[in-house]
Order: sequence, then structure tokens, then C-alpha cells
Amino acid sequence: MKFSAIYKPTALFSLRDSDSTNSGAKSLFLPSPYAIKMAFLSQAISLGGVDFENNPQLFAIIRDLKIFYRIKGNFCVNNCFIKIQKQRDNDPFRPTVSFREYVSVSDDIEIIFETDTLESVGFLKTYLHKINYFGKRGCFFQFVKYDEVPSKANVNVFNPHDLSAGIIQGYDDFDKSLTFEQVNSYSEARTKRRKQLLVLPLVNNGSSKSYTSYVCNSDTY
Repeated sequence: MKFSAIYKPTALFSLRDSDSTNSGAKSLFLPSPYAIKMAFLSQAISLGGVDFENNPQLFAIIRDLKIFYRIKGNFCVNNCFIKIQKQRDNDPFRPTVSFREYVSVSDDIEIIFETDTLESVGFLKTYLHKINYFGKRGCFFQFVKYDEVPSKANVNVFNPHDLSAGIIQGYDDFDKSLTFEQVNSYSEARTKRRKQLLVLPLVNNGSSKSYTSYVCNSDTY
């Protein structure tokens, strides 16, 4: 069963690739499935008191959830250097310079969810509209509405035989064998990520030393 949740970006978005270093990190253009699922878990636990540890079937709903995207409008990527605190070996934290990207998104983002049962849909809709940021804290999104008949996704999994123009980025998702203990911040268990390459239908329409502007390819929507 499919439905979608539409969010309006209300601040600059930044979410670095999990393989990047802390000193030099480009941003993804969209919240990854991993980030979306972690945001849902956070709201369900903090607002609803959901006990995922003792209800593995509820966690499985989130883990196995399929996520797709439909985007439109402009994406402007601003690059800059910021000051961060970094620890080397056992020395105290010291200030250093790091490269970061922040993305300005002009239009709403439609996140499409696919799950198995009506009960799962009801559980998801209990907390999806309560999420107010994805990625870094402060990357705010405003929930707009649910759509029972979602649009067709235009962000696709990379296909080497498809020569359509676009931007390729690697996005993390929950591993199929992941348990709640492995995403629990109070556990020493290590998380498991499954990476997939996604093609965003964006083309470059201008750049300078401090920004690059992309527009969604009009042929895709």
C-alpha cells in the first residue's frame, strides 16, 4: 500500500554522506531513507512512548518500509567553510576549519511510502506529521499534508542502461537484518546500513565559486 507525505523545507538542508569525513563533507540533496526512519523512531519514542525494543514487529514496519521521492523546482547548493571543534587522539577539542554544503530547496518534497497493511499505514500516520526536521538539527521541514494517491516517483535507482540526465548520489537505508538495538543510542551495538545509488532528475543551470544551482528536469514531471 502506498501513500505520501508532503513536506515544505523551511530552512537550509544539510546531510552529509555517511562515508564522508568530518573535515570535508558534501551534502545530500534529500533526506535519506535512513534519516527519515530515524526521525520517525525519535518522534514515536519521545512523543508516543513506543517501546520498539519489546515490540520487534513495530520496528520491522519501519525497517522494511520502502521510500521513494518526487521532487520539483530548484536546488541551490551553497558551499562554505565553517569552524568546528575537533579532537585529535587524547588532546582536548581544538577549533579547525571544515567544508560544508547547505542546500536551499524551492518547492515541497513528496516522500512516498510503501508498506504492507492498513495497520502499518495507520501507525505511520500517527507520527509522520509530527516530524519537523531531517538531517542535521535545525534543518527544518513543515509537514503539509498526506496524499492517499501519491504522485509517480521521479527519483530512481541508478540503472547503467538509462542515460537520462541527472545527479547520482548514494543514500543510506536500514539493512534488512537491522534490529532496534543496533540503532539505539544507548546500546553499544553497531548499526547496519544498506546503500543505494539514486538518480535525481536535476540539471546544472548556473554556478559560481560559492554556489551551484540545479533545476528539476521538466521532462520528468
